[in-house]
Amino acid sequence: MSLRKMLRAGALVLTLAPLGACALANVAGEPAPDLYVLTAPSPQAPDAAPAMRAQIVVEPFSAPAALDTARIVFQPSPNEIKYYAGARWSDRAPRMIAALAVETLHNTGRFPAVIGAGSAARTDLALTGDVRQFAAARVAAQGLGQTSTEARVVFFARLLRASDRSIVASREFSATAPSASGKMTDIVAAYDAALGQVLSDIALWTLDEGAKAWPKPASS
Repeated sequence: MSLRKMLRAGALVLTLAPLGACALANVAGEPAPDLYVLTAPSPQAPDAAPAMRAQIVVEPFSAPAALDTARIVFQPSPNEIKYYAGARWSDRAPRMIAALAVETLHNTGRFPAVIGAGSAARTDLALTGDVRQFAAARVAAQGLGQTSTEARVVFFARLLRASDRSIVASREFSATAPSASGKMTDIVAAYDAALGQVLSDIALWTLDEGAKAWPKPASS
């Protein structure tokens, strides 16, 4: 290599090095977001409810792009979506919800097997659907001229036969829960309460509809 080429290469290295150092410094200097998780409820099935014979797979619910994220959604108005700064779910919302749905159905103690998507295990029924709302929203306090925050969860669930993907049953589920304050921990607690109610309702509905679709054979 000629002296001129060596000098040009050295100058390029010296030019890029400060840029790389600055980029690394910026990444290291940014505070990591606070991560939050939600919990699976343990719904109590009625004593008369039959145990399910069918094995069920829970597939991730579909969601619009604004909700298909790990960012925590805040809706100051029905037509506006924002995200809380410095706070994230531990996973993308549809994946987190699906994992909690698996755990919730398992917690009923009435299903022979509840698995997540991607398993090679044989399944009889599939639970899926759409996330229609999963957000904290601002609500007005009547007559006080003040506002508060509540978590709103709306899902449209479908129970399918795994063999041909035919719809066995479908229904919308919704719940709201007030936040005790504007603190992030209280907002997450409100999300937890609203989601817990919806998942409990879906689990008991799945148990009922699944028993109809996969009845116990008559004894000989």
